[in-house]
Amino acid sequence: MLTNTKIQRFKAPSKIERHLDSNGLYIELTKSGGKNWRYRYKNDAGSWTMKALGSYPKVSLEKARALRDDLEMVVEYKCISFKETASEWLAYKGYISSKNHHLVQRRIDNYLLPQLGNMTIAHIKPIDILPILKQIERKGHLELARRIQNILSQIFKYGVQNLYCESNPAQPLQGCTKKPQIKNMPAIIEKAEFTRLLTTIDNAQQLMPSVKRCLQVAPFVFLRSESIRMAKVEDIDFERKLWIIPKDKMGREHWIPLTAPVMKLLELAIEKSDGNYLFPGNKVHRPLSENTLNKALRAIGVDKDKHVFHGFRSSFSTLAREHCRLDGDLIELQLGHIEGNKVKAAYDRSMRLEERRELMETWSKYLEQLKRLS
Repeated sequence: MLTNTKIQRFKAPSKIERHLDSNGLYIELTKSGGKNWRYRYKNDAGSWTMKALGSYPKVSLEKARALRDDLEMVVEYKCISFKETASEWLAYKGYISSKNHHLVQRRIDNYLLPQLGNMTIAHIKPIDILPILKQIERKGHLELARRIQNILSQIFKYGVQNLYCESNPAQPLQGCTKKPQIKNMPAIIEKAEFTRLLTTIDNAQQLMPSVKRCLQVAPFVFLRSESIRMAKVEDIDFERKLWIIPKDKMGREHWIPLTAPVMKLLELAIEKSDGNYLFPGNKVHRPLSENTLNKALRAIGVDKDKHVFHGFRSSFSTLAREHCRLDGDLIELQLGHIEGNKVKAAYDRSMRLEERRELMETWSKYLEQLKRLS
C-alpha cells in the first residue's frame, strides 16, 4: 500500500508508471512530474476501465481511497441482479399482512424471476419487460397484468433510489395492456330482499356459532372479510364504544363507532371466544378461514350471484343513501375509503367521529326496524 512519504519520493519517470495502493486504486506518474489518481474497475459490459480521481496532493491519499470506496460500491451495486433487488424491495416494503406478502412473492416467483431473475437490474430495458406483460394479457388476466406492472415499477423505483440502476424501465409501460372490466361484488341493495337476508341470518340453525355471530355483526359494521375475521378481543374498546381495526396496508387505523345492538353481539362473541379472535375458527387460536363466510351464506340459501360477504359494504352504501338519507362523504369515510389528501383523511377520521357515531346509530336503528317489520 502507498503512504504519503512514498508518494512524495516518487520521481518523474521516462514513461507513464502506475503504482498500486489497494483494491484497484493506483497513482499514475507522468513524464512531466504529475501524480494522478486512477481507479481500475470492470464496467457494465465487463471490460476493464480506468477512471480519473484527481491529482495528488490536491486529492490526498485518504480522499482518493474514500472516492475509490464510493465508486467500488456503485460498481458493486450495478452488478446486482433483479432477483436480489426484488428480494430487498419485498423486505423493505414490509407488508403488514403475511397474506399480501406471500401473494406478491408468489407473483414475483411465477411471472418475473423466470425471465428477469438472473439479469443485472441495471441492464433491463422495457423490451425485456413488455413480453411478460403481453403474455399475461393474452391469457385474459388483465387485472393481473396491471398488478405485475405495478410490482415491477416499485422494484425498479427501489433500484433507482439505491443506485442499483439509473432508470425505471417499467414506468413507461404503465397502461400498455388492456384495462380490466370492473366487476362489482354481488350485493343485495333492495330493501325487502335485504330484510329477508337479515332474518335468514338470525334464524339460521345450521351455522357454527362463531360464524353466525360474525354474519349477524357484519351488516352493522360492513367490514372487509379479512378485517372482521382477523379481529381480536383486544380491538374492542367498550368504554369508548369503539372497534379499532389495527393499521392496514395503507398504514392507518380504522375506527368503528359501536351501537347498543353491536356491543351486545360483541359481548356474547367475547364470552364465547378463545380469548384471542373475536370469531374463532374450528382450530384453537385460529381465525375463520378466507372462504368460510361466503360458504356460510351459501349454506343458508343465499345465491353466490346475488350476495357475497363483501356485498354488505355495497348494501350499506346504497341503503344508507337511499333510505336513511345519510351524508355521502361520511358513508365513504366510514367505509374506510381513502381520499387523495391523507392529511384531510386523518383530520376527518378524528374530528368527524361524533358525526360518524350519529351515522352508525341511524344505520343501526334502520336495521333493527327492518328486523321488527319482517
